[in-house]
Amino acid sequence: MSRKTKALLMNLLAIIFWSVAPAMIHYVKNFYTINFQNFSRYIVSLILLWPFFFLSQGREKAWKALKRIPSMLPKLLLIAGINYLFQETYTYGIFKLLPGIFTLILQSQILFSVFFAFLFFPDEKQTLQNRTFIIGLITAVTGVILTIAGGKNIGKLEISLGILFSLISAASWSLLGTLIKKWLPDIPASLSIASVFTIVTPLFLITYIVSAGGFVIPRASAEMWAIMLTSGFLGVGMGQSLYYRSVPVLGISMVSSLGLLTPFLAGVVSFLVFGETLTVWQLAGGALLISGSYLVIRIRFRDI
Repeated sequence: MSRKTKALLMNLLAIIFWSVAPAMIHYVKNFYTINFQNFSRYIVSLILLWPFFFLSQGREKAWKALKRIPSMLPKLLLIAGINYLFQETYTYGIFKLLPGIFTLILQSQILFSVFFAFLFFPDEKQTLQNRTFIIGLITAVTGVILTIAGGKNIGKLEISLGILFSLISAASWSLLGTLIKKWLPDIPASLSIASVFTIVTPLFLITYIVSAGGFVIPRASAEMWAIMLTSGFLGVGMGQSLYYRSVPVLGISMVSSLGLLTPFLAGVVSFLVFGETLTVWQLAGGALLISGSYLVIRIRFRDI
C-alpha cells in the first residue's frame, strides 16, 4: 500500500469518527451534562494525543519542540480559552439539535475561516479577486441561510438556541485554527493540539464541579458510559491523530475537500439512529453550502 493511500484511508477514518461522534454525544445527553461530557471526552483523547505526538516526532524532535512551550504559554492560554468556547457551544448545539442538521450548520466554519484568514493574513486578500471564489462564497452563504430558515421548528426557542450556539461553535473553531497557524507555525500541530487540550481539560472539570455543586459521578449503565467515552476516544483522540497524520501527505486542499463528506455521513447516521429527516429547503441549502464550500476550498488552497 502506497504512502498516499494509507494517508487517504487515515483521513477517511477521521471523517467517519467525526461523523459518528455527534450521534454518540446526542444519544447520551440525558445521562451526562455538557461539562461532564467535555471533561471525560478530553481526558480520554489526551491518552491518545500525547503518545501520538511523541511517536510521530521522535524523541529528540519531540523534546526540542516541548522546550518551546513555556515561551508560548500566553498565546496557548488564549487559544485554550477559544477552544473552551468552541467545545462548550459545540456540545450545547448537539444537545439541542439532531446530528445531521448540526453538522451541516457547522460547515459554515468555511465562511468564518475565510473571514479570519483575511483578517490575520494580508496575502489572503488577493483571493477575493477570483471570480470562482466569490461565487463559492455567495453560494455557501445562501446555503447556510436556506439550511437554517428551512427548518420545521425554526421558531422554537430550543432550536433557535441550538442554531445560534452551532454558529458560535463554527466561528470559534475557525478562529482557533487561524490563531494556531498565526502564532504557533513553528511547532508541530499535534503538539499544539495536545498542549491546548491539556490546558482546557481542567477548565471543563472546574466548570462541572461549580455547576454540579461538587464532583458528582453520573449514574448510568455500562452501555452509556461506553458510548460517551468512545465518542471522546474516536471523535477527539483518534480523529485528531489520524487527521494530522494525513495532512502532510495529502495536503490541506484534499483533506478539506474530503471533510465535506462529514455532514452527509453524520446525516446518514442520524437518520438510522434518530430517524432525522431534513426538509426540501434544508436539503437544497445543504447542497448549496457544500458546493460553495468546495469552490472556496479549491481556490483558497490551490497553491498549497
